[in-house]
Amino acid sequence: MNHELPPSLDEGRRLLDGGDPEAAIRALEPLTRHQDCEVSGEAWLLIGSARYRTDDEEGALTAWKEAAAAGGSTAWLGWRSAAEQQVRSGDIEDAITSYREADRRAPPGERGPIANRIAWLLKETGHDFAARRQFNRARGAYATFTGYVTYGIIAICVGLFLVDVALTGGATLSGGLFGGVTGPLAEQNLINAIAVARGEWWRILTSAFFHLGPLHLAFNMYVLYLYGQIAERMYGRVEFAAIYLLCAAGGSVLTILVDPGQFAAGASGAIFGLVGLLFVVSRRHHAVLGGEARRMMAGIGSYLVFLLIFTFVVPGISWTGHLGGLIVGAILGFLLPPTGVETLGGMWRTPTGERLMGAMPRPLRAAVYAGVVVLLAIGSYLAVGRFLG
Repeated sequence: MNHELPPSLDEGRRLLDGGDPEAAIRALEPLTRHQDCEVSGEAWLLIGSARYRTDDEEGALTAWKEAAAAGGSTAWLGWRSAAEQQVRSGDIEDAITSYREADRRAPPGERGPIANRIAWLLKETGHDFAARRQFNRARGAYATFTGYVTYGIIAICVGLFLVDVALTGGATLSGGLFGGVTGPLAEQNLINAIAVARGEWWRILTSAFFHLGPLHLAFNMYVLYLYGQIAERMYGRVEFAAIYLLCAAGGSVLTILVDPGQFAAGASGAIFGLVGLLFVVSRRHHAVLGGEARRMMAGIGSYLVFLLIFTFVVPGISWTGHLGGLIVGAILGFLLPPTGVETLGGMWRTPTGERLMGAMPRPLRAAVYAGVVVLLAIGSYLAVGRFLG
């Protein structure tokens, strides 16, 4: 907002504060045609307040809508003021629309209270499901965060599987949970030590995007959908992508190191890494989350135990891929505090307001990632070295 406002705008505000709304309107009306949208928008806001004080509610609503239409940094205030008047007039549906427009333009710190107002109005009009989503937004729950990287990974995995379905004439749709006919794309990307030793290093990462049957794909994508968005919210999109790829690589490296003759694929190694990461973060860093995310995280320890039992009981599962991803995820979760949400440790402050536990410096975070990359590179070299002689 422009702080160097014309004298007439200051005069209009002074008249309004002094209890002379009619005089304030006269002083402000010429400024509604000002070329600067910051000035015209502020003038319309003040006129709306002045008309409201003269019991001209219809005129106030019109002025606040003009403030919203003027654009600039005050537009969200115009929409919010209009919504408040529409609530007083009983126009609930119009108020919801106006509040949504305010929410789109409001500063981040104002969006929570606006979301809360939208939620109550939706609840009043019988839109219970939509109201719950808005209450989650107001509380900062992860459901309001769009996990674009998570959705992107899911789309890539599904897309590659469908390509193989088309290339094999549907043959890859057969088989059990972790088996079936492998398509030509998957064949070129299965993790295998001998193939990596031939120079096909990409398999260490790309094998995590291919699946051995529709049930294998569906199970992995469902778990990724549940937990990927939480991890993405905690660490941000860039770090989440790096974490996912490192966990995937961890599963591949342990596989070629321990069982070089195995041919494996699937996102489960990376997903195990994410679950391990979230489990360690919840115990070590105590991230502050919204209600829905807290409910998901409350049972993550039990779910991790279930996954480990499932890994060793069900035949045909690459336990090396699962454990490799889990180890990498646990290491990253232990060493790296989340950056996208508050942690309990980060909320402690000295009497002067300084944090007792500062944010982890970026160079140190980069060093952690680099260290994991080096460890994986060493593991890969040891795994394929036996085939290079």
